[in-house]
Amino acid sequence: MVRSGYESLKPMRTAILGTILALATSLGASGAVRADAAKCFATWSEAEVVARKNALVAVEQVSTLARSSMSGAEVVKTTLCEEDGRFVYRLVLREARGHLRTMSVDAKMPFGK
Repeated sequence: MVRSGYESLKPMRTAILGTILALATSLGASGAVRADAAKCFATWSEAEVVARKNALVAVEQVSTLARSSMSGAEVVKTTLCEEDGRFVYRLVLREARGHLRTMSVDAKMPFGK
């Protein structure tokens, strides 16, 4: 019996999907997502506790500083991370022309302020 091209790929697709599911499950169980050498907090309920404990600038103030420092850029996403023993906010910004830009700023003195 000759298998069609689609049928012959079924075992490989099943193995790949199983691997993806296993990775997603292990990442979700950790509570924090690691990217590069940084520990990023998965939820703001976790990040808020860390921010208060370490006297970090509030995320709302970081958004205001980003808009004024980046010529009206809009903050799309903010994540609190710990990198090399210090805290940073990782920002995704939409610039005035609509381009997305990513940057990290010191969580104690974002934009040098």
